[in-house]
Amino acid sequence: MQAKVESEQFFQKSLHNISLKFRNFLKLNLLLCLAIAFSSCQISSSTPPSQSLEETRVNTQLILNNAVLEQSNKQDNTVWKIKADNIVYSEDKKTAVLDRVVGNLLQDGKIILKIRANQGEIQDNGNIVVLKEQIVASDPRNGSVMKSNLIEWRPQESLLLIKDDLTAIHPNLSVNAQRGKYFTNIESLEIEGDVVADTADPPLQLKCDRLIWDIAQNRVTSPGAVDIVRYDEQKNVTDLLVGDRAEIDLTTTTATLTDNIELISLQPQIQVATQSLIWNYQQRVGKTDKPIQILDRENQITLTGNTGEVDLEQQIAKLKDGVQGIDRQQASQLYARQLIWMMETEKVEATGNVIYEQTDPQARLTGEKAMGTLGSNNITVTSNGKKQVTSVIN
Repeated sequence: MQAKVESEQFFQKSLHNISLKFRNFLKLNLLLCLAIAFSSCQISSSTPPSQSLEETRVNTQLILNNAVLEQSNKQDNTVWKIKADNIVYSEDKKTAVLDRVVGNLLQDGKIILKIRANQGEIQDNGNIVVLKEQIVASDPRNGSVMKSNLIEWRPQESLLLIKDDLTAIHPNLSVNAQRGKYFTNIESLEIEGDVVADTADPPLQLKCDRLIWDIAQNRVTSPGAVDIVRYDEQKNVTDLLVGDRAEIDLTTTTATLTDNIELISLQPQIQVATQSLIWNYQQRVGKTDKPIQILDRENQITLTGNTGEVDLEQQIAKLKDGVQGIDRQQASQLYARQLIWMMETEKVEATGNVIYEQTDPQARLTGEKAMGTLGSNNITVTSNGKKQVTSVIN
């Protein structure tokens, strides 16, 4: 009995001395050695003959307070360093449960993520770190901050799995989604599930099911269908865009959309349809080298061109390489090589192989240039560069 008491006092004193010496810096492999030594000595000194080995192991759990753990890779480079208020090791010393976790994740000797969480768990001999509850992970390289309720860090794969309710924040972009993957080596965040992304300047909201955020390049990509809403400074909606794919350069405030694109402007009230669009959402200017159609629903005017540019701030559209303008109210049509349309006044200026036709009164004019207003059937056509001008007024 006296030997058992002395043995327990000896190990308590030894553990106390070790804790004082390594309170702020304990390597994971030293902790494991300490645990094994502690377990072996206790079994040999204090196990009664009637007590089984399995029963003894239940009582050999290693608990550490205010300890710092770290993990190194095969090149002896530290890949993470974590401090916890409380650390409880499993019997086989392969996993540990942590309370109040703070730490750094490192790559090539540099901090790539700073983490904080209420709880954590170290698995697979340190190859997997699981964080739980009120997690905040920040990347000092690009200023991004990620929040979640469940994260799994796999240092050997340079991968952070964000499994439950992701919020990612950057100086000019914030994202909410169900889950995500952060590739720490390339600073890229793949986000999935009810994705909503908002930019600050100018205000823009993007909704999709999947988003790839290249944080280092300040660029986001939606590989699938996407809805984009643009706001003015007073948070009023100015434009709505949809497409099958979009890539947004946050630095140049440019969105490149492809396939089944529709742009709806509330001021002026027009719709634009095309298969490819480069859209500067700061300036509200869109350009395409594909066929484009512009529709003014209120005045029933449709303009179609093989290429074109739309400036919604200046309310000007420029169509090229074969243009057709149709006024359904006045039953008139205008054909030309290129055309400029003033949206507010409905004035047009067409050049190159101009043909103007109307049914009431019936007329057909041809020439090199046409100017006028489609909505009033007031068109002037000039032919062969001569001063002769033909006007038809309804």
